[in-house]
Amino acid sequence: MPIDPGHLRHHLNELRSTLRWLRSLRPDGPRYKLWLGDVVEFTRVAFGADSEEAARVRGVLLERGRLPDDAEEMERVRDYLWRLDAFADVLAQFESRMPHPVTFISIDAGPDAGPESNGASAPERPDPGT
Repeated sequence: MPIDPGHLRHHLNELRSTLRWLRSLRPDGPRYKLWLGDVVEFTRVAFGADSEEAARVRGVLLERGRLPDDAEEMERVRDYLWRLDAFADVLAQFESRMPHPVTFISIDAGPDAGPESNGASAPERPDPGT
């Protein structure tokens, strides 16, 4: 069963806002890893595990590989910020591909019915005889 696009957009916006906050944390901390798990799960549910979008997430993770354990702290920070920037681009692309929710209005009255038949009130019109 497909998930409501509005619901998906809500989760995507949460991921994007958390991404901005993650920039202030140390590289590869537990909060980043939890967020990354949320990104992977969101991608799987919204687009599918074998989708082009899932491949983009894997691409960000695999493009530069893991730094060696003895890497300098500045190198770790640079790599971490690069990954966050790359994920920001991926999430922006996800948003552009996501359908916008559509709202339908049902009018049960016939074509000659006034606006009050659908719950709206008719605007007052000046009396032409005055």
